Amino acid sequence: MESATHKVIVGVLNPGESPADNGRMVHALQLAKRLVDSGAEVEVVFEGKAVTWLPRLTQRTEDSHPFDKHYGPVFDSIRHRVRACNMCCKRFDATEAVAAADIPIVGQGQDHIDIARYVLEGYQVINH
Repeated sequence: MESATHKVIVGVLNPGESPADNGRMVHALQLAKRLVDSGAEVEVVFEGKAVTWLPRLTQRTEDSHPFDKHYGPVFDSIRHRVRACNMCCKRFDATEAVAAADIPIVGQGQDHIDIARYVLEGYQVINH
């Protein structure tokens, strides 16, 4: 498969409020990793309450939830492709933690990340 020409946004909208949300996050992380490993051009965009996952996935300790310990390394393998929505970070009080984790925050002022720009640049959007 010639995936170097594939451009994909993996949109993570998962609020992380239930055990089922852990499963959704597994699928998003694994999809992004497989696409990256295949040579696709990938951006993983955390929006909505999903931005609250970022401190969990980047600041793991011995006391972290088993999910975070197990899937944190998968996140680490795609971390360089992760972006967070500016407005969503503000709304869910995650700006400081996301910035401290060195995850780029995209958008200015009251703006959300501009997914339309990616679509116009030829990206396919897959939301989880």
